[in-house]
Amino acid sequence: MPADRNGGPRHLRRERRGRHSAVRWHLGLSSACAVIAFAVIGALLLVFSHGGRSQPVAQSGPSAQREDDRVADAERRASRGEQRTGDTPSGQPSASASGGQQPSPAGTAVPAPPNTTTAAPAKPAPAPTVIAPVGGLTQAEMKNAVTIVRTGQEQKLPNRAYVVAIATALQESHLHNLANPNVPESLNLPNEGVGSDHDSVGLFQQRPSWGTVAELMNPAEAARRFYAALVKVDGWEQMAVTVAAQTVQVSAYPDAYAKWQALAEQVVATVAP
Repeated sequence: MPADRNGGPRHLRRERRGRHSAVRWHLGLSSACAVIAFAVIGALLLVFSHGGRSQPVAQSGPSAQREDDRVADAERRASRGEQRTGDTPSGQPSASASGGQQPSPAGTAVPAPPNTTTAAPAKPAPAPTVIAPVGGLTQAEMKNAVTIVRTGQEQKLPNRAYVVAIATALQESHLHNLANPNVPESLNLPNEGVGSDHDSVGLFQQRPSWGTVAELMNPAEAARRFYAALVKVDGWEQMAVTVAAQTVQVSAYPDAYAKWQALAEQVVATVAP
């Protein structure tokens, strides 16, 4: 084979060119692999650099305890400041006076305002009902008749007892609470006139054997003593009104009570229907 002027035989030159091409291909491949490797390593480093950053962690231990103490101390100071502001100097409106409310630190209980409502005043007791007079009686006489009836009702006595008592008082005093000059003490007590029958006083003209002067001049007490004597009479419920009254009073005019029975019954029907 003839030699080539540029470097020997042609087949040798082609062989050398093949080897040089292989070397260049391997070098290019190695360079590409190196570039890829560096890129991967750079990416990994970037990922690790971001992922490895530590997140803030809640403090613990002595530093956290100190922080809690500072917060608690701040709340206590704020609470004391609120209490001091509650004592408003004279001439300055306080929060309660102006209708406002002082802010309180978080977690601090605000005391409820005192209950300033006052109980409503008690209603006065209703005045006793005044019963109009009947049968020509005056209001004072009717008042005494009502007292006699109410006293008998307190003792759970029947209406018949009220009729006997009122007929008796009509005959003895015409339902007037009489004093007596013969009993000077009676003149110093409330009365509605003056009688003169021995030492008898009051609605039923009872004598000292019935009780003290003060007791007999009290219309309700005089009626109680009359009823006490009446219920001791056997069969008084079946007796005529005048007989029952005479049995209790032992009067010099035993039939005088009969004329008052109708009026007594009218009064009782009005007061205790």
